[in-house]
Amino acid sequence: MTTPQYFPVDDPTVPYWHSEEDEFRNIRSTPDLPQETDILIIGGGYAGAATAYWTYKLSEEEEGEGKEGKTPPKILLVESRYIASGATGRNGGHLKPDYYREYLKFEKDLGMEQAASIGNFEYDHIAALKKAFEDEKIDCDLVLTRACNVHLTENAVNGCLKAMDALKKNPYSKVLNDIQVQTGKNAQITSICENSPVSLTFTAGHLWPYKMVKGFLKFGIKRGLNIQTYTTVIDIKKLKEDNGFIVKTNRGDIKCKKVVLATNAYTATLAPEFEDKIVPVKGTCSHIKVTNKHKFAPYLSNTYGICRDFSNHEYLINRPDGGIIVGGAKPFYLKDKDEWYKNVDDSKVFPKHNEIKDFYKSFMQENFYTWKDYETEVDYLWTGILGYSVDALPWIGEIPNCKNKYLLGGFHGHGMPRIFLSAKAIAEMMLKNIPVTETNIPKPFMLTSDRLDKAKNTILRDTGYLALTREQKL
Repeated sequence: MTTPQYFPVDDPTVPYWHSEEDEFRNIRSTPDLPQETDILIIGGGYAGAATAYWTYKLSEEEEGEGKEGKTPPKILLVESRYIASGATGRNGGHLKPDYYREYLKFEKDLGMEQAASIGNFEYDHIAALKKAFEDEKIDCDLVLTRACNVHLTENAVNGCLKAMDALKKNPYSKVLNDIQVQTGKNAQITSICENSPVSLTFTAGHLWPYKMVKGFLKFGIKRGLNIQTYTTVIDIKKLKEDNGFIVKTNRGDIKCKKVVLATNAYTATLAPEFEDKIVPVKGTCSHIKVTNKHKFAPYLSNTYGICRDFSNHEYLINRPDGGIIVGGAKPFYLKDKDEWYKNVDDSKVFPKHNEIKDFYKSFMQENFYTWKDYETEVDYLWTGILGYSVDALPWIGEIPNCKNKYLLGGFHGHGMPRIFLSAKAIAEMMLKNIPVTETNIPKPFMLTSDRLDKAKNTILRDTGYLALTREQKL
């Protein structure tokens, strides 16, 4: 069977995060594509930018420890479209750990210690990113706040309480003191959602993803990073003599010593062993604004997850200017498998885009009682391609049987609290020539031959598609 070729399409829908004109996103550091580099990073989103950032950062830290000075590696980053044109620039801007929604599955499959390590790792991202933004003076509209998950159905409520009961018994978890569960009237008042009998809050944040990526890349540019946009990698050939690579692009070939796939949904094109391990999944997101004249939007101090069941939920953040970013709307497209599963066409909205717009237009009024008297409209509606992992966990490390070819991808629509420190691990592996097992990422994230062999694709089941099709047949 021939492996499908997944490449980013031309003219993607315009997300809110690219609503401001900015020529940086089209950057080419040099007019011509370099023919040779030490490290080639493929992908100009969060993962690629964070990998470049950490590679330079850790190189500088080594020099500052009194060790023999080392020349930092030459790094070239290529992007098929413009900077952060993929999943990073199309997400909800939500820096939100997930401590409990998948906890029961993780505990069952991985055991208590490894299940806890995932939540702990995501928790660590909040402080790590905040420190990086402050150290490097990156202005990306970061707001630290609380995430509030509200549960609107009996299944959602029961699932939340059952998961929290299990999590409380886990001696390895360090996030319990950060979680608060409210029930009954307290939940409805504190969440501002009168339909929720149970709400759960914990520390989170929100930011402008493109500006974050731009900040990391500017840090790299000052240290010699070469960036080439509109440069599509077509193939990677390994050189036997020196464990290097010849990378074929639409603009010419590049010779490199190490290559990093920060390609997420498109990974299988350049690493065929990930066909049916990292799967492209199309989703949608929107920006809502208040249209009442002379009225400020009622600000929500929390970010939100609106939970109906595991596969049917919305996520939202309240922008500092009063606008709302909200995504989800799966019931409008989930039954049409070809519209979202292994579909990389983010140049088109879903066929029911008018219904989705109407759903979002009244979304705030129907869920939050402080919004009842406000008029809203959807001024941005876009699609994006997520890299779903078949076991719901990212793949971080050196690709088996291909020395110096690294991957960080398959973030399953949940990359914001997983990518930054995963990229640090990739940088450590490259600079120190160590295996992924010597890094500090959770063991379940590690890319190993055993995991690659055993991982089974359950995406259609886990998204609710199979249950939906069974209901249709009945």
